[in-house]
Amino acid sequence: MNLDKFVLAQNMAFLIAIPPKSNLAKLLSFCLATKVRKKMTGTELLKITSELMENPSNLPYWTQEVMGLDLDYSSEEWKALGEMGINDAGEFMAMVSQELENLTL
Repeated sequence: MNLDKFVLAQNMAFLIAIPPKSNLAKLLSFCLATKVRKKMTGTELLKITSELMENPSNLPYWTQEVMGLDLDYSSEEWKALGEMGINDAGEFMAMVSQELENLTL
């Protein structure tokens, strides 16, 4: 299996292992609802997402930044954001971290 197919299989296995109602699933659903401008690179996206992992309390600012990457706030993005049900960003991201630790791959 070439590297691209292996990476895809690895990511698919990760997604399948995530409980559908978990905060992690909600965060990933939000990510899937967002769009980016054509000129944004994967390296730039990795930087943005890594910053959230380093500073999870910045989740409210991060979601707004990510929603604005394509210079448009779509109804799908707003819906996914609402479904995250964030009352406390720190608590939400702490649960995401716990869910990550509990995954068995």
